[in-house]
Amino acid sequence: MFAIFVSLGVLLLACGSLYLGGWIARRMPEDHLVYEAQKAAQFGISMMATLAALVLGFMVTSARATFDRANDDIVGVSTSILLLDRALSGYGPETAPIRADLRAFLARATERVAPDGEMEKIVFRLPHTSLSLITQLQSSILALTPDTEAKWWFQRRALDVTADLARQRILTSEHEKSSEPLPLLAVVTAWIVLIFIGMGTFAMHNASVRIVLFCAALAFSGSIFLVMELESPYTGLLRVSGAPLQQAATELALP
Repeated sequence: MFAIFVSLGVLLLACGSLYLGGWIARRMPEDHLVYEAQKAAQFGISMMATLAALVLGFMVTSARATFDRANDDIVGVSTSILLLDRALSGYGPETAPIRADLRAFLARATERVAPDGEMEKIVFRLPHTSLSLITQLQSSILALTPDTEAKWWFQRRALDVTADLARQRILTSEHEKSSEPLPLLAVVTAWIVLIFIGMGTFAMHNASVRIVLFCAALAFSGSIFLVMELESPYTGLLRVSGAPLQQAATELALP
C-alpha cells in the first residue's frame, strides 16, 4: 500500500506542478514567453525529461532483478529441501526422525503461503531461527554412523545440501531489503516536479495538451510504483509465488 500512496503523491505533485507552471506563466513578462525563449526552455526540459526517463529505466531494471532474485531464492530453497529429503531417504530408515524435522522446517514456511500460491507474509524473515534449525539437522546427520560406502555417500551428500540450504536461507533474508535508496527516489521526484513546472509554464494550455501531460504524469508515477513494488517481492501487491514451497511440501508428504 505504501507504493500506491507514494505513486499517487507523485501524480498529484506532477499535476499540481502543471498548474503552478500555468500560474507562473501568467505572471511572467511577455518577452520571456516569446518563441525563442520557449524553444530554449523546452530544449532544457527535454534534456531533463530524458535524464529522468533513463534513471527510471535503470531503477525499474534493478528492481526487476531484485524481484527475480527473490523468486530464484524461493525456488532454490525448495529444490535444496527436496534434494536433502532424497539424500536422507537414500540413506535408509534411520533418517526418519531427521526427515520429520525437515518437514516441520518446510511447514513453517508453507503456512505463510495462501492456497493459490500467493505469499501472505514474508516467508523467511528470521534467518537466525532457520539457521539454528538447519544446524540441528546437520548435527543429526553427523550423528549417523554409516556402515556402507553408499550410506557414507548419502551422508556427505546430505551435509553438502544443508550447507547450500543455509546459504540460500541467508540470501533470502538479504534480498528482502530494498536496494533502491530513498534519496534517489526523492531526487527523481524533484526532477519530475521541475519538468512539469516547466511544461506548465511554456506549453499551450488547452484540453488536449492537458490530457497528454496528465498521461505523462501517470507514466512517471506508474514507474515509481513499479520500482517500489518490485523492490518488495514478499510484501507488495506484486509478490513472488510460493508455489515451489507448496510443491516441495507435497513431494515430502509422499512415502
